[in-house]
Amino acid sequence: MAVTKILAKTTRLDHLVRYVVNPKKTGEQVFVSSVGCLPETAARTWMDTKRRFGRMDGVQAYHLIQSFKPGEITPELAHEIGNRFAERYLDGFEVIVGTHVDRAHVHNHIIFNSVSDRDGHKYHSSPASYFREIRGLSDRLCREYGLSVIDEPSRRALTYVEWRMRQLGIRTQKELVDRDVEECLSLAMDVGGFYALMEDRGYTVQHKSRYPTFVPYGDEHGHRARVKGKAMTEDDLIAYIDKAMTDPTFEVILPRQERVFFPRGKVTGFRACVLAWTYILGLVNDGVQMQHVVPPKELKRFEQLKKQAAYLTDNHIDTLEQLDARMADLTRQIDYQTKHRIILNGKKKRQHPLYDALQIAAMYEGRDEAAFPLTPDEQNKLQKAQQMLSKTPIDILKLEREKLYADLVEVNRALRRLKTEVRLCEQIKADGTRIQTNLHPFLTEDRELIEEFSHYDRER
Repeated sequence: MAVTKILAKTTRLDHLVRYVVNPKKTGEQVFVSSVGCLPETAARTWMDTKRRFGRMDGVQAYHLIQSFKPGEITPELAHEIGNRFAERYLDGFEVIVGTHVDRAHVHNHIIFNSVSDRDGHKYHSSPASYFREIRGLSDRLCREYGLSVIDEPSRRALTYVEWRMRQLGIRTQKELVDRDVEECLSLAMDVGGFYALMEDRGYTVQHKSRYPTFVPYGDEHGHRARVKGKAMTEDDLIAYIDKAMTDPTFEVILPRQERVFFPRGKVTGFRACVLAWTYILGLVNDGVQMQHVVPPKELKRFEQLKKQAAYLTDNHIDTLEQLDARMADLTRQIDYQTKHRIILNGKKKRQHPLYDALQIAAMYEGRDEAAFPLTPDEQNKLQKAQQMLSKTPIDILKLEREKLYADLVEVNRALRRLKTEVRLCEQIKADGTRIQTNLHPFLTEDRELIEEFSHYDRER
């Protein structure tokens, strides 16, 4: 049984070649072969081909991975199958085949120049080329050698259009609707988001009973939402999505071919990891398909992670040490503002009788005593207030009160902002380990990214 996937590579070719022919992985390069180039000079040869045909931009190479079931195949046979695949499918391209034997499952890494050295045409990868050509040829070779074959491809989230193209109209509309329901439920944060995702795929949502129905574009008949054959009420949908947010066994599996973004240059370490993970979640929320698993609860936290990434960028925080220093500075500012508020509140307490007198005087100022005579109690309050205010200019007292209250408002606002910032820093620090765990699978196929990521590992 062989599982295949193909990745488009835009990174440096020498890094890619070095990873595929790594002696520690290929039995001291016993299981390395090439077509149209030499492994030692492949990167330079491929660039020369691109220059010769003027095809320097875009995808630089393609990385095809062919994994076999543990214990079913020997390294020699796996390498032979990889070579035969390259001969049949990649005729006219410069190819390197490296069979990695350092894991429990033997797997081939087949990399090839995106530009043909024969006529200069550029290879283009698509779902159609994968299923009809790459997957089909790999399965035929496995059958030739008596290996098992996956009759149905592994679960992957495809759009409605992709499913229609792939199945060529053979699937019933009900099956297509069920598949879309399953995919949208796996991506939805709540039932409203589920309905929105279904509408984005061209469905009209109807609520004529306790079972929501979905009418495909151009059709008149609706279909109930079903999960594993069970018709779902709206309460069932809500319970299903809520469970997906808390149950770690629920997964969103999103295959993709493009290379994961990882910040380079001045952005390193802790901030780079947060930015990379935020970038991945942003792509998933936009409907881009990913190669590895993204936990649903991470998608729900996307907006919060965006704030964290923006905060780290705005404050140029790259390491945990810098984050700790920022938190210490915020704590000092909170202490200062707290002391300032104590002083202002003390002044407010001392001046409180005068401020009350101002309020009383303002309350009865301009009152028509003939129409609304004062009660004895009101007359007593007004007289006391006037006596207190006779010792201080009222205009100056009003300005002083306004300034004191404005200062208190500003101090309280500053304290709220600082405490919110401290909580954000604490959350960023607490999220570090989880982001590291979630991000790492996206980097395992790219040695350059692993080396970059190791800077963060050392920081921790």
